[in-house]
This record gives sequence, C-alpha cells and structure tokens, in this order.
Amino acid sequence: MAMYDKIYNLCEEKGIKPANLCNAIGIPKSTLTELKTGRTKSLSTQTLQKIAQYFNISLGYFDEVPDPVDGIRDRLFEKRKLLFDLSDRATEEQLDSFLVMFKALVNNEEDKD
Repeated sequence: MAMYDKIYNLCEEKGIKPANLCNAIGIPKSTLTELKTGRTKSLSTQTLQKIAQYFNISLGYFDEVPDPVDGIRDRLFEKRKLLFDLSDRATEEQLDSFLVMFKALVNNEEDKD
C-alpha cells in the first residue's frame, strides 16, 4: 500500500481530513498533496514520526514491505532482458546453437517433473 494511502486510511479511521492532520502536527498541507500526486515518493523520518505519534502507532507502520512476487518477476525480467541484450551481439549460428541447448535444458527440466 502506498504511503499516502496508509496516511489517508488512518485519517479516515480517526474521522479527520488529511488537511486537519497537517494542521495538528504542524506540517504544510502541501506535504501530503505532493505525496498524493506522486511528486514526492516518501516523507522525512521527522514527519513520519509526527504522524506516528499523532495516531499512536509505531514508525514501522510506514515501512514498505516488498511483494515477493514482484521481486521474482523483476529478477526474471532482468534475466530475460540480459538474454535479449546478449542475443543482439550473437551471430545467427550462435543463436541457433543456443536455442538447441536452451530447448534441451527446458525439456530436460520438464521431464524431471
């Protein structure tokens, strides 16, 4: 969940508007507006500390926990991109040889299942 969404949900639970939160903790309203629009990706630790204290929550609430599926997807994408980039430098004969070896490897792994 994006940081702004977390803050907005906390405000909703408490029945206040984000602008009221800004006034209460002494930060400019533009701080959350910039976060909401994406012009700012995160807030300073000092600002997050003020928000956490206001809602009586731990600072850890705002930690971004990466989605493990996204991490796997990113690693696979990077490997496929590397293969593609390398193939651009290979000769046609090298690509043909690689495809034969790659198909054999994939088929061998499928046979093990």
